[in-house]
Amino acid sequence: MAKGKIKNYFPGGNTPAGFYSFYQYLPYKTDQVFIIKGGPGTGKSTLMKKIGYLMQEKGYDLEFHWCSSDNDSLDGVVIPRLGTAIFDGTAPHLIDPLHPGAVDTIINLGDYWDSNYLREHRQEIICLNKRIAHRFNQAYSFLKAAKQLYNQRKNYYSVGLQITKVNNKSRELTESLLADNPAPQPLSSCRHLFGSAITPEGAVNYYDNLTADMNRRYILQGEPGCGKSTLIKRVADHLSEKGFEIIYLHRPLEVEKLDAIIIPDLKTAIVVDTPPHQLLTTKDGDVIIDMLKCVNIESIVPNTTEINEVKNIYQQLINKVYYYLMEAKTTHDILEEFYINAMDFLAVEDKQQEIITKLTS
Repeated sequence: MAKGKIKNYFPGGNTPAGFYSFYQYLPYKTDQVFIIKGGPGTGKSTLMKKIGYLMQEKGYDLEFHWCSSDNDSLDGVVIPRLGTAIFDGTAPHLIDPLHPGAVDTIINLGDYWDSNYLREHRQEIICLNKRIAHRFNQAYSFLKAAKQLYNQRKNYYSVGLQITKVNNKSRELTESLLADNPAPQPLSSCRHLFGSAITPEGAVNYYDNLTADMNRRYILQGEPGCGKSTLIKRVADHLSEKGFEIIYLHRPLEVEKLDAIIIPDLKTAIVVDTPPHQLLTTKDGDVIIDMLKCVNIESIVPNTTEINEVKNIYQQLINKVYYYLMEAKTTHDILEEFYINAMDFLAVEDKQQEIITKLTS
């Protein structure tokens, strides 16, 4: 039996406004949802990984939803063919069941820890939680400042942006996509997620993975302010009105903007290919669209020195963001040790086997 395929997303992200969640789009088209509660280090991510990889071995395609604050930690697993989702329901996600018992099942790993041990270390745990919150606040402060520099850089190009050319490109692209593809019934669905994240280990994106089985990829290149997100949104909105399912992948630095869309019915993706979200590989059939051609370059050249200065300062600020996110993670790892020492992991494994039996029965 062939192994299933895994698609990787981020259901939430670190943004200038703090942690931003698209968690409501994680249990997509599911009729069985497991919400895992419990503190750090209680085995939530490990449980989800074990179940996920086991189901992959059984041939099921999966969605892995990763944590933007810990590159190796899972926030959720979706098994589309089984209509099942399993995800972390603790802070900062804090999701309550919509249909308790009927659809949603809460798994509280706090049932398997030694409360006396945790109470003995109450002060250390409280202190570590405060330090983690402080580090995140520092990261978000620098991220907010970085966005201001990013906006300055955008302004240099948006002043020279010829919006008519952007409109023409979006119309041409839409017409090309619809030319040989009759629209489905007007019952479109959409999802909003992140395909990239600002993490303790730097900028991470899964665009190669998410677009690997697409027949066509339109790659938008160009500096900030060249109309890339505008083009993507106009194409997406038009196709959505025609009834096509759209997966909207947002930009962590500007959540209201798009870095990519995926149109499964058309086996097509449109992706922004500029740092820090560059595609790692190219493949046959990729179409490169240079959005810099929509800008009057003559209006940019006199500001080249200033643009480079802004880019350098922006990068310094972003590096501080990565530093404080790593500091938060390092402190979080220390916090986890208290819960690891308090856990009965044999009982957690029994619960894991119980879920697997229910899924495979």
